[in-house]
Amino acid sequence: MRQLLKTAWRCEVTVDGLLVRTEHAATPTQALIWMRVSVRTLLSGFDAEDRERTFRWLDHGQWEAVIRLRAGEPYAYTARAGASVINWSARPVRALPVATVTAIPCRGNPRCGT
Repeated sequence: MRQLLKTAWRCEVTVDGLLVRTEHAATPTQALIWMRVSVRTLLSGFDAEDRERTFRWLDHGQWEAVIRLRAGEPYAYTARAGASVINWSARPVRALPVATVTAIPCRGNPRCGT
């Protein structure tokens, strides 16, 4: 019997604990790519120390994220921008697969009432 639920990765950005954005990724690699792009978007606003740490993470420090996400574990990255704390996270979730819908032309189709 085919398993109905599939593993997906929920990606979130929070600022000072408030949810700002959420996305879903189909694979751990897609989740990490989403995190990298999102982190880069705000990089110029980080405090100097966090900016340098983030450059190192973007350059060669993501092995931990890859290992954790592929093992089905959550991963988070945090940086400061002034008084704000920004947190990016990805975690596995169980999700129903999205159904594919095929459009049926209505012209002359009795199901459409035309």
